[in-house]
Amino acid sequence: MKAKIFFITFCNLLICNLLISQSITNTLGSSGTFTIKDGSTSFLTLSQTTGQINILKTLRLENTTNSTTGVIFKGVDRFIHNYGAANTFMGINSGNFTMTGSFNTALGRQTLYSNTTGINNTALGSQSLYSNTTGENNTALGSQSLYSNTTGINNTALGSLSLNFNTTGSYNTALGLASLIFNSTGENNTATGTNSLLYNTTGSFNAAFGSFALQSNTTSERNSAFGYQSLTNNTGERNSAFGYQSLSSNTTGVWNSGFGYQSLNMNTGGVVNSAFGYSSLFSNTTGSNNSAFGYLSLSSNTTGTNNTGIGYNAQVPSGTANNQVRIGNTSVTYAGVQVAWTITSDRRWKSNILNSNLGLSFISKLRPVSYTRNNDESGKNEYGFIAQEIEEVLKSEGVENTGMLTVTDEGEYQLRYNDLIAPMIKAIQELKSENDELKDKLAKFEEMQSVLAVEIEKLKDNRIKAVNSQINSPENQ
Repeated sequence: MKAKIFFITFCNLLICNLLISQSITNTLGSSGTFTIKDGSTSFLTLSQTTGQINILKTLRLENTTNSTTGVIFKGVDRFIHNYGAANTFMGINSGNFTMTGSFNTALGRQTLYSNTTGINNTALGSQSLYSNTTGENNTALGSQSLYSNTTGINNTALGSLSLNFNTTGSYNTALGLASLIFNSTGENNTATGTNSLLYNTTGSFNAAFGSFALQSNTTSERNSAFGYQSLTNNTGERNSAFGYQSLSSNTTGVWNSGFGYQSLNMNTGGVVNSAFGYSSLFSNTTGSNNSAFGYLSLSSNTTGTNNTGIGYNAQVPSGTANNQVRIGNTSVTYAGVQVAWTITSDRRWKSNILNSNLGLSFISKLRPVSYTRNNDESGKNEYGFIAQEIEEVLKSEGVENTGMLTVTDEGEYQLRYNDLIAPMIKAIQELKSENDELKDKLAKFEEMQSVLAVEIEKLKDNRIKAVNSQINSPENQ
């Protein structure tokens, strides 16, 4: 009996040892399921029908302390781990096992691949923040976004290749495909839109909102562009563009402001211009210190400087001349102010001061007329002159170079009525001079009359005396 019990015990030990030391290989039948369970509690199942392994309880993974602990591999590459303090890495070769940085999150192939001491970084997308070493508080979402960043901090990149070449630049925000892609050391830039601030390298404090906005800006600073292709060719500084293609041709111009669709569209080197309204200052290229307010205002100005246009389609006479002001367009029928205009007339602003050569002769040749304006719906009579007629009178007086008449680039005649005041006063002075001369002559004539009257009276008296003497003579007694 003892021998029998010993034999049975020996066989059981032998079988158990064989089971422990051997692999278990079996083939599931059709629709079969392999289950690991403890009593009625299942832990894992393998379905032959679906080929899926179902984990029915918690899967516990050790904290990652090295390349062989707490790591899920895909092939030979690390795939999921949490090496370091409060880090999470998911993706082929995401993160590494040498860093000391913490609180990083990376999702995607080779994300935060080179990180050393960098903390609080978030990388989502293949090779995003790939080169980051000590950079902190960076967020990269998109394939190769912030790829080259090494020590830059507080950057945000959303979109494939956004801030791709950024190395040490900090406080940048890029949203959109290739936005701020070439930025390297520039700081405090904001780019929203495909290719916005595309070529910016070291420029700082720029803001671009819209596809291709500030696309060509490289090193310039403090520009603001809002709208598709606004400031797209810019290399100048401190420009502001708001609207589709506003300041889109600007290259070296600085301190310009364009607000409205294609405002300052053709500006290249003009500086200190302000354009507010659709296509305002559209054709301006190198003109500077211009101000345009209104739809198409000063849209024909090209190289003119210090011009001002206020109102819908307000155009100065010449797009290449300087120091012109236009309020309103050719359709205006009324212009009024509460008080009289005050016009600068200081001697210090004038040179070549001479007595007016226009006077009575000029004024007497003018033809005052009444008329109605073609664009005046009320049909009211107005009084004035015809500019072309005044031009002929001026020529007859030998005057050709005068500001009294202006002919626009389109051939329209304009008359400065204020310039008629001086000739009118000169004419009055000439008339007064003639009047004074006539009064002088009249006074002398009246004086002569008085003398003659006295003499006549004397003659009368003498004649009477003579007659009386003859009457009373003895001969006539």
